[in-house]
Amino acid sequence: METGAETDTAGKLEQYWKKTRNDGEKVPLRSAFKLSSEIAPLLPHLVIMEVVAEDIVFRLVGTGLAAHQGIDITGKRYGDFAAPDQVARAVARVRAFHAWPCGFLSVHMEEYGRGLSSEIEVAGFPLRGEGQTGPMMVLAVTPAGRGGLASKSETPLFLRPASRIEFVDLGYGIPDDGKIMKEMADRTAAKC
Repeated sequence: METGAETDTAGKLEQYWKKTRNDGEKVPLRSAFKLSSEIAPLLPHLVIMEVVAEDIVFRLVGTGLAAHQGIDITGKRYGDFAAPDQVARAVARVRAFHAWPCGFLSVHMEEYGRGLSSEIEVAGFPLRGEGQTGPMMVLAVTPAGRGGLASKSETPLFLRPASRIEFVDLGYGIPDDGKIMKEMADRTAAKC
C-alpha cells in the first residue's frame, strides 16, 4: 500500500481485494470476496458495510472488533449511533469510493483506562453488491500503536472523528474530499 499505513493489515486487505477483481473489473463483487486461508487472519478485524436508504448497515463485524468494543454492531445502522451529518458524510464518501473507484486509510485515536491510548487504523475498499444491494465497503480495523496519556472517552470507535484520512489510488485517481462534502451539503440543503 503506497500510503502512510502503519499496519500490514491494510496492505494485506488491499492485495486480497485486488485479487478478487476479474479482468477489466474496477470494483469486485461482494460474492468474489470469499473467506479463505489467505484472508482468515484478518477476519477478526474485518467489517463489511452497505449503503441502504441513505444510511450504512454493518453486514459483518469481526469477532475481535465486537469483543474489543464491547458491542456487536452486526446488522445495526450507523444512524442508530451517529448524528445525521456523520451518516450523510459516510454515505457520500462510500458513494465516492465507488464512483472513482478508490480506497481509504484513516486513523482514529482510541482511549483506554489508566491514561493509555492507541491509534486505530482503518483501511477500506469498495465492493459491488448484487441485485438490489447498495454500494458496499470492506474495512480492516487494527491497532496501529500505543500513544501517551489520554482522557477516558465513552465514544465508541466507529463514532470518533478521524485524526487522519487519505484516499488510496487504485489506478483510477482519487476524489476531492472537499467537493464530496460540498455536494453532500448541497443535496441536504435541497431536501429541506
